[in-house]
Amino acid sequence: MSWQEKINNLGLGFKTGEPISSRSSMAVGGPASFFIEAKTIEELIKCVNGCRSIAAPYKVIGGGTNIIASDAGFDGVLIQNKTSNINIDPDSGRVIADSGAPLSRMIMEAATAGLGGLESLYGIPGSVGGAIINNAGTHGVAVSDFVKSASVIVSSDQVESYSAVWFDFGYRKSKLKHRRDDYPPVILNIIFQLQRRKKEDLMKDLAQHKKWRVEKQPLGIKTSGSVFRNPLGSDNVKTDDDRYKSAGFLLEQSGAKKFVVGGARVSKEHANWIENFSNASASDVRRLVDQMRAAVADKFQITLEEEIEYIGKWNGL
Repeated sequence: MSWQEKINNLGLGFKTGEPISSRSSMAVGGPASFFIEAKTIEELIKCVNGCRSIAAPYKVIGGGTNIIASDAGFDGVLIQNKTSNINIDPDSGRVIADSGAPLSRMIMEAATAGLGGLESLYGIPGSVGGAIINNAGTHGVAVSDFVKSASVIVSSDQVESYSAVWFDFGYRKSKLKHRRDDYPPVILNIIFQLQRRKKEDLMKDLAQHKKWRVEKQPLGIKTSGSVFRNPLGSDNVKTDDDRYKSAGFLLEQSGAKKFVVGGARVSKEHANWIENFSNASASDVRRLVDQMRAAVADKFQITLEEEIEYIGKWNGL
């Protein structure tokens, strides 16, 4: 009996044929064979262990802000992590957040309690777990700078606690970023060690970072955020030379803001962002990504690497 035939026996209420386009910020992607939302850590563990027990391939997503799913969809179980608990201890500076909790919500709640460090990340869309996997950051600050430890499902019925070292964090990546196996580890919750600061100073900084994003990035549209990593391996721009090597600058100088493929186009506001402006397909987006990369390679002999993650089968693309 195949895993598809066994899945209903798990009794978890999986949906069939859920369009991934409705679960991702770029709004592209075909159907997932099976889909479920996990709203608590207990539900998330049941879903993951259930899939493993019948050898069903699975993919856990958070807010869907950093993924491009293929038009063919995902032949497996798509689990959307909607866990949301955040516990804050102002005295110790410790914050324990479920992996599905929105990153910006955690930063705001911590700031309200007088804890800071991650203010520059405020406004980055997506979940805490996604931020860990991608080692989200900006202005020289990365989420990994404040990770103490995390609880992770590493195999069926086994939850382990790992320190930050286990994740092997690098610029915009961790050891979980490019896992391509059918049964990857799943982050359940994370312990952060933040710093005491005056609440009024924190709120002022959050407002400034929010204003910067509104002015510099195309918000409120169908996009997946930054497409490429900065080739410097850092976003801490200190000199003009650094700025001239950022992915956004290289793309703009390569003429990328003029690029359009089907219903996808490079943003006029920021050359490292793609907009789904007219019912783009996933193939439109990926072809546009390839065109952007080729333009920079041709002009600067620099090969850009994606921050976004592709899921599903792409038929040779």
